[in-house]
Amino acid sequence: MPPKTNTKDLVKKGPAEIQKSANRRQDAAEKPTTQRAIVIRNGKHGARGTGEVQLANKLAGREKLDLLAEDLVEKAKQAIARPFRLEECINIAEAQCSAFLDDIANLQDPDLFYDIIQQELEARTPKDTNGKPSAMLRNPTYVAQVVATRIHNAYLLASAWKIASDTLALLAREGLEDRTVKQQLKSNEKMRSRYLVLFDMVGHLVDMTQTKFAVLATKSPHYAHFFREVESKEPGEKEVIFDYRAGLREAGRSFLDSIIIELAFPESIYPKSILYNILHDAVEEAPREAKRFPQALWDSVGDLSEAVELQQILETPLLGPEGQEMRKMSRQMPEEFERWVDASIYSQKASELIGNFKDVIFPLEKTKSRVTLDNMWKYINMNYKSVAQTDITTLWGLDDALNAPPQWHAYYVDPSIIPEGDEDDMPALGGGRKKPLQLTTGEDSDGSMPELQSVSNSSDEESDDDSSDSEDEESDWQSDDGYDTDQEDYLREMLREAMDAANEAETDLGVPGVDPLAQDEDYRKGNPFLKLLGSLRGRMFPPGSKIKTPADRPAPRNAGAEFLKKAAAPPSQKTALEQLLEEEEAEKEAAAKKKSKKKPKKKKAAGAAGTSTETAAPTSPPPPAAQSPPTSPQSKKQQPKPAAPKPSGPTAAPIWFPTGETRAQSARAYLQENRLEADKNKTKSRPDHASIFSETSKKDKESKKGGLFSKLTGKDKEDPDQKEAKQSFFKRLSKRTKGYMHQLMRTSEDEKRGLAPMKWENFVKLMTEMGFDYDPSTAGSSVRFIPKDQRDKPITFHKPHPDPTIHPMMLREFSKKLQRHYGWTQDDILSAA
Repeated sequence: MPPKTNTKDLVKKGPAEIQKSANRRQDAAEKPTTQRAIVIRNGKHGARGTGEVQLANKLAGREKLDLLAEDLVEKAKQAIARPFRLEECINIAEAQCSAFLDDIANLQDPDLFYDIIQQELEARTPKDTNGKPSAMLRNPTYVAQVVATRIHNAYLLASAWKIASDTLALLAREGLEDRTVKQQLKSNEKMRSRYLVLFDMVGHLVDMTQTKFAVLATKSPHYAHFFREVESKEPGEKEVIFDYRAGLREAGRSFLDSIIIELAFPESIYPKSILYNILHDAVEEAPREAKRFPQALWDSVGDLSEAVELQQILETPLLGPEGQEMRKMSRQMPEEFERWVDASIYSQKASELIGNFKDVIFPLEKTKSRVTLDNMWKYINMNYKSVAQTDITTLWGLDDALNAPPQWHAYYVDPSIIPEGDEDDMPALGGGRKKPLQLTTGEDSDGSMPELQSVSNSSDEESDDDSSDSEDEESDWQSDDGYDTDQEDYLREMLREAMDAANEAETDLGVPGVDPLAQDEDYRKGNPFLKLLGSLRGRMFPPGSKIKTPADRPAPRNAGAEFLKKAAAPPSQKTALEQLLEEEEAEKEAAAKKKSKKKPKKKKAAGAAGTSTETAAPTSPPPPAAQSPPTSPQSKKQQPKPAAPKPSGPTAAPIWFPTGETRAQSARAYLQENRLEADKNKTKSRPDHASIFSETSKKDKESKKGGLFSKLTGKDKEDPDQKEAKQSFFKRLSKRTKGYMHQLMRTSEDEKRGLAPMKWENFVKLMTEMGFDYDPSTAGSSVRFIPKDQRDKPITFHKPHPDPTIHPMMLREFSKKLQRHYGWTQDDILSAA
């Protein structure tokens, strides 16, 4: 014990033996997950493991993952499963469906479209070898392909979550209860069939969101070198596999990278729910390591986490021998699912038609204009009509969902029970209040200077030393004194052994019938690199960004002969990148010819510049030059043409969409009907044919009940009493929260004029005081806010990452989202001031 002193320090110092060590690597080696993995390993094999690891506190990342995952799998067999909660399932499905519906609405908003697509281009376009933006960002065809893919993915996922949400609503109306769910599924054949269809649908959602996450991982700066593309067994197709030559060492040593790679590839030996639990713990104990995830990749982790959580809850009644028998029972997929698959096939084809709008939106800054963005959507709808005989929203059955009225009921929360957030969202520029420094007696044993006070108003975590990710990951392999030569030598030996085995397996030079990656031999047991290669062998996923449904048919049901002929055609042997390179070469040749001539002709130059290899636009008369937006480059290229009779539409049409009568039309009447004129007076119409969700939408209007059922019956118009109660509720907000609300809704009383960011914890405080429950338990950036009143639907936001500060553009997106869902307006806030 140190001797007692009569010091008058303002801040007491704890004993030296419990203070944080100055050696950060020692602290990193004592992470809770590492300690738990060492205990598990010692319990299996003794203090020295299987003989390969010489120090008890040294673990490879892959070995650590395997120990924790295997232990959780064994515990899950004996532990009580997560209880089934129907309301929780509905909250997840509705929140995710609303999130993708909001994505569609944002893509139609000129204030948000440009920033969304810019972020999408950055996330899906790797930088060149010099670390600069790729030249593909300057190619109109590539930009249009990214836009079309983003729109297709948003509609597909929104429609899929809508089916899951509606199915859960039907089960609730049929009387499915939490406590008796297993008995009800056994005795009620209709309910069991519907439940199994729902379970299959959520499984498809998990697969699709996993593919989306995996493709984004291949484009991220940190994880791109772990993957490489190879030729698939299907002609003209490619697959993504693990690149052991470039990433085996890092993937085997890094704990976090091992988790991400295991999640990216399908058919893992560990359940995704267990991998997500481990990922959550890994990020929670080492938040600096999560900075390697870009915002888009972390958002996809959150979306996948939500789907996996719903799948885990729905799986509870299907556990055990009786549940396994129910899974094997036959069920017929409903018409809603078949229409969703047909819509996906039509959308895959229609999203390839980009020739008629790629020049309209390039350069991308032009989409900040309402006229330009409206024209883009009119061309997209024209493309979908040429393929599926209907516009994109009707094809996916989302007309009513995208036009649902807002609904919110005031719920008072005492501000005194809510923790205070930071008052200032902007970092201090100097002269602010500083944290008091610690006064000591000058008897510190380490002899180091005290830490410098940070000028900014950031948290303690952000003010810590910025150690690199590699330092944190390699801490488990290095001793306190620095480099551990014996351990590193043995690590290199195991890595060399794994590389030799991988080369032998790839070239088939080994003994016939003997697997080079097998670990049956004693000298190979416990090699984490060999185990990593063995687990990833034969696992792959498609490299395309466009999500596909698990359909087993190449064309929609009862499709026309023309569509079947196109679907049966062999796929193109050229990738999008190869096509873009050919276009660039053609443009260079055209430019060279233009310079070689003394007096080049403008018509030829225009014709050369308009040449492209993408899929042609549907046959239709182009809009007149006078009606085109002034910012479009097509207005100069297109020549006025005399009015022509309307060409016959394609023969491919889904059977649930009537084609109507055929009549003679003028060109202007055709343009007005297909909404190809930028008129300001828009009239909304509803299709008189059945949509994907026509059955469920009719049942939604049959009955209205309180509690959970009021949430399932849709949204009603706001009554005057509720509007008055809402304004009264805004008046009760605390002074600081009112300031956050003015900043969020961009009112005239916003002191920061919409130019300042907002800290995430302040936004959480605002939502909590507005009566929402905060659920941050999922991995990734998805955060769900659940209203206190069960009549209102939950809402999901993506937390900013890696910096938890909501920048002004994201704050504007949050504001519009809250207005669409709950009807909060600037007038409500100002009237309550």
